[in-house]
Amino acid sequence: MALMGLDVGTSGVKCTIANDHGGVISEAYRAYPTLMPKPGYFELNANQLWDATKATMKEALAQTSEKVFAVAASSFGEAFTTVDANQNVLTNFMTMTDIRGTEEMERLSERVSDETITEKTSLKPALTYSLSKLMWIHEEAPEIYEHIDKILPGGAFITYRLTGGVAASDYALSARTLCFNANTREWDDDIIAAAGLDKRIFPKAVPMGTVVGELDPKLAEELGLSYHDIKVVIGTHDQIAAGIGGAVDEPNIALNGTGTVDCILPIFKKDQVDVAVNASHNYPLVPYMDDLFTTYAYIFDGGALVNWYKETFGRSEQHAAEVTGASVYDIFDSECPKEPTHLLFLPHLSGAALPYMDPFSKGCMMGMDRNTDKGTFYRALAEGTAMELKVNIDTLAQGGVKINALRATGGGTASDLHMQIKADVWNLPIEVMKVKNAGTLGLIIMGGVASGIFKDYHEAMHAMNEPRITFYPDPKNVAFYAEQYEKYKKLYKAQKEILGIE
Repeated sequence: MALMGLDVGTSGVKCTIANDHGGVISEAYRAYPTLMPKPGYFELNANQLWDATKATMKEALAQTSEKVFAVAASSFGEAFTTVDANQNVLTNFMTMTDIRGTEEMERLSERVSDETITEKTSLKPALTYSLSKLMWIHEEAPEIYEHIDKILPGGAFITYRLTGGVAASDYALSARTLCFNANTREWDDDIIAAAGLDKRIFPKAVPMGTVVGELDPKLAEELGLSYHDIKVVIGTHDQIAAGIGGAVDEPNIALNGTGTVDCILPIFKKDQVDVAVNASHNYPLVPYMDDLFTTYAYIFDGGALVNWYKETFGRSEQHAAEVTGASVYDIFDSECPKEPTHLLFLPHLSGAALPYMDPFSKGCMMGMDRNTDKGTFYRALAEGTAMELKVNIDTLAQGGVKINALRATGGGTASDLHMQIKADVWNLPIEVMKVKNAGTLGLIIMGGVASGIFKDYHEAMHAMNEPRITFYPDPKNVAFYAEQYEKYKKLYKAQKEILGIE
């Protein structure tokens, strides 16, 4: 009995087929590039993304004779594409870091107050979300806008293609547009009208795990299947899928999803937190499972930062990895000093995400001298990432979101160095989960629950994943990093003042 999960990321898509015990039957991955047609424009080609998705499905299916009962897809948030009435793609995905819509966001604030938007959406208005970019299309490319039948977040686009045209999006991905009402769980008429948009272009919003149809027969034939009665299940935002796959199902426990974006996903009950305080710091209120809620505390440059280092400074290590067959990331870790550095690194190479939501912030490194070698520099990148996420942990605590421990998943968990640095900087234990690809596992769990294979999420989560190793804070390093952190907190404002960034 097999289930399929499709995890659509900003740099590639992964397809995983697993059995009802969590055992991976087959996997496939395809990468695709980020397009930058102009400075500040960041896009993904939607057709290229779908072709990559089909290729992973076909490869994974070719490795097994097991019948697949259900498939669900997750994706990055904020980004969207548009399609016409004939299901043709009209625009590339515009990602969260794309700066289009700045003037449109200012005009929106004149038509409806930021306070009203926050009250309705639980989001503090920011350029990151989809709405300003939709307004940009409406105002700057009316010839495209007039042909839009539906706007689709990443996961919704994949579901649309899987079913042959069902336009539906789960609450979590819908909420990343800035025009989804978190209280009514419906598209908000007032915000959409203030933006000058037509409500008809938005997909139907449904809970994650909802069955919306079966696999398109034409797609089944293209994939080489002799059957198409595969339930297509609405997935969710990739971080929530990872939370489900990471077996995070109780208050005060958080997931640390270590992918391209490094994210902390805390779990809580609504009456535990001050929603208004959290919203003032850009933390949304997001339905999770049962009566639990979550929010996102993320930074843009997690795994993306490591990849930047590899491409910019790591040519010799890449060559060594090719010769020896070792992982280039293991080589990077082996070159690092075992003790903490005295460097301070602000990881804003793609701007600042939470809690600032400042796309114009820049990265910086302080404290270098002639003794700073590549290994020290690399360790400082990991320390800066951990420090930036600690800012989020502390800010969340101000709104009543308490974190006592974390469970970690994703590619970054392969590095003991990075996980120990996080445990030391955060002064919290971190359980690294056995299945690191928790995003697709979470989708497989959703498909299993929707198909009746599992009684509920709790049963499935703990049957399919468990801790592999726990990293505990080192008291000596905790004390050192506490002092460094007090200095680190001054970097963001200092670099903006020095560089004259408003």
